[in-house]
Amino acid sequence: MSFTVIIAVGPQITTVKRGVSGLNACLIDFISEGRRNALQDYQRTDGVRLVVVSPDSSHFTKSRKLSMAKCARACSRNKRLPFTCRAFLYDHKNRKCQWLSFDRNSPGAQTHQDFNYQLYQKKDYVRECIVGTGQNYRGRRSVTVSGILCQAWASPIPHEHKFMSKRFKKKDLRENYCRNPDNSTVGPWCFTTDPQPHLRHQECGIPQCSQVECIICNGEDYRGPMDHTESGKECQRWDLEEPHKHLYHPKRYPDKGLDDNYCRNPDGRHRPWCFTTDPNTPWEYCNIKACGKHVEETTECYQGRGEGYRGTVDVTPTGLTCQRWDSQFPHNHTFIPQAYPCKDLRENYCRNPDGQDSPWCFTTDPRVPKMFCTNIPQCGTPNKPVNDCYEGFGENYQGEQSKTRSNLPCAPWQDHSNRYLFVYLCVFSGERVLLMGGLEGNYCRNPDKDKHGPWCYTNNSAIPWDYCNVKPCECCIDVLFIKTLFSHTHSWQHVDLSTLSVHWCGGSLIREKWVLTDRQCFSSCVPDLSEYKVWLGVSDIQEGTVNWSAGQEVSIAHVICGPEGSSLALIRLSKPALPADNVRTIQLPVAGCSIREGTICKMYGWGETKGNDDDVLKAVNLPIVSNERCRDMHRGSLHITNTKICAGGNRNEGVCERDYGGPLVCQDGDIRVIVGVSVHGRGCARANQPGIFINVPFYTQWIYKVFKYYPNPEII
Repeated sequence: MSFTVIIAVGPQITTVKRGVSGLNACLIDFISEGRRNALQDYQRTDGVRLVVVSPDSSHFTKSRKLSMAKCARACSRNKRLPFTCRAFLYDHKNRKCQWLSFDRNSPGAQTHQDFNYQLYQKKDYVRECIVGTGQNYRGRRSVTVSGILCQAWASPIPHEHKFMSKRFKKKDLRENYCRNPDNSTVGPWCFTTDPQPHLRHQECGIPQCSQVECIICNGEDYRGPMDHTESGKECQRWDLEEPHKHLYHPKRYPDKGLDDNYCRNPDGRHRPWCFTTDPNTPWEYCNIKACGKHVEETTECYQGRGEGYRGTVDVTPTGLTCQRWDSQFPHNHTFIPQAYPCKDLRENYCRNPDGQDSPWCFTTDPRVPKMFCTNIPQCGTPNKPVNDCYEGFGENYQGEQSKTRSNLPCAPWQDHSNRYLFVYLCVFSGERVLLMGGLEGNYCRNPDKDKHGPWCYTNNSAIPWDYCNVKPCECCIDVLFIKTLFSHTHSWQHVDLSTLSVHWCGGSLIREKWVLTDRQCFSSCVPDLSEYKVWLGVSDIQEGTVNWSAGQEVSIAHVICGPEGSSLALIRLSKPALPADNVRTIQLPVAGCSIREGTICKMYGWGETKGNDDDVLKAVNLPIVSNERCRDMHRGSLHITNTKICAGGNRNEGVCERDYGGPLVCQDGDIRVIVGVSVHGRGCARANQPGIFINVPFYTQWIYKVFKYYPNPEII
């Protein structure tokens, strides 16, 4: 089936024969155009009002209370307005629109600061560049490319012309400004005031927007006015999510220049790009001329954000070797040296090809995609020791430390404002307001009163948050224990941590995917996890007698080191442990609870014993000893704070080699609760010297914080 469609194009009529599919295509194009957001036409300025000092007959305004979308649409269409709308003000507080017949370039117009307003001006009126032939140019240039003054469009002198006709009323042929009423390929032009016939008209030489400002290297710093892609598609505004949803909002990336719908490069691609207004084309690159010059290069330190760093540092602050840029193992990436010739992506040296805060690299650790090379000093700002400290838990800390204990830079708090407890929702006169008291910038803070001190989020996918390198003002902090009963839940199961098929440490399954153990069971906080494995449900690990089928072998996805000085580590398993008679989780204690002195608890482990097999899981009863008495029994040689708990004291009963990481478990009715973790200590079960364990109740808050806010292993 076919039919004929009549399409009107200006004064001509074009006949096109279409099939059914052709009509559908026409309908799609019509709908897409109909859905175009009117805000695409405007240049936005926040916090200002546009006023005229001496209003005259050309300065008109009209106000009405309606939404911003309808306000923009009315101005773009110029319907029901007694004047040509060039701009509008929007009062968000009162939801009020004010249309203006003038713009910032109009005589007598001035801008006044007013944070209640946003000013939207039609780009065709305020910018002095064109896209394509410049048929929509409405600027105020009135001189030709050779410097001849333009003739007024309303005058036939010295050259008569046809453009005085009412047919060209919508072409904005005001005064003697350059225009392109006939869509000439030379761009905006005008009749000249020179009567010579060969100078009757001339182009005005208005530059293409792609030529106004050139790009250096990949154009991360480009802030020019180009707003169309290389195929001619109009760019989508960065502050809109139609037709394409995205994450590159101006408020989220305030330093990336995401103004209006101009081409930008916020993520380090090959060159500036933008989302398009075509629903079928999410994004395209923009065609902008290159400058041909380079940033200032340094080798011993980095300037600014380090885009010009050309040194040879190839190791991260944590000691991880950087991955080669020309390699896709262990991490796939798009930063291929051939695609970024000006970024000097040689070998595996730290670089900043995408405009991050500082030089960085991909790492050779499969679990840690990339890290900042904060071990490279910044030029002119030598690393100075941080002398500030915090009182109590640091909830009132207002210092300027902005790096974690692993020397990673902190991320801005506003990037995580909807993720954490420090965001409070308040209601004032029916309006919801987010309060983020004291959480400015990316400084270390303690919004949740974490007893282990100030912390911050990071931009590192492997370490999403960490504690900061800020010390307490006093050498030790006294924490009052809250006496309370344990919660009730399941029983427990001990875990065997092996390295290179040799038993190395113990641990406790506290969640289906989480094991609590001793930090010193690992070589570092970023160990080679291929050397480790976790066995659950196996109690006899003697060579030749192990019944592996009775247990579960699980690889490790991630190791999270505990707060500074805790000697704890949390292991995230690559998959959940399967519940069984010999594989169960153990209950965590209530935060801050205390255990009465003399309470008999059990310690479990595979450690050394006299006359017994060392490779069989064993248990020993140990009485809880108060910290004060524990200090006395160790003759004051150890500083035992509330971060520790003591148990035992009898000869040959206590912590020994290969017991490390194992649990100290106390009974509360029918429930057994982990209250301590055995760590590398002094000697092996000495008489009158109780074993010293990490006090788990002191760190319960940290454990739950990791549960809730650490990413899934597949994200790491």
